[in-house]
Amino acid sequence: MARNAGQLSLQLAQAEVGGGQRRKGRAGQAPALPRLSISPGEAAEMLGVSRDFFDEHVKPELRIVRRGSKTILIPVAELERWLDTSATRFSG
Repeated sequence: MARNAGQLSLQLAQAEVGGGQRRKGRAGQAPALPRLSISPGEAAEMLGVSRDFFDEHVKPELRIVRRGSKTILIPVAELERWLDTSATRFSG
C-alpha cells in the first residue's frame, strides 16, 4: 500500500509531539518547531525497515547532509521524495 508524501510528515510530527498532543517548549513558551531533518535510525524506523537495510538499499539513493565525521542528517522532504519515486503499483 503506497502512502502519500504528507502521511510521512504527519507521522513524524505526531511522533515528535507525543502521538498528536502538542508539547510546549521551556516554561510555557510556544510549541517546538517541526523538524526538517532526521537521523538515519529515525528514517529507517519511519520506513519500517532495519537500519542495515536502510544503509545498504535506501541511503545511497538519498541526498543527505554531512557535517563532521559522523553527523548525518536526512531531510524529511528527501525521504518523502525517495518514497514517492520508489513506489510502484502492485500488479498481482
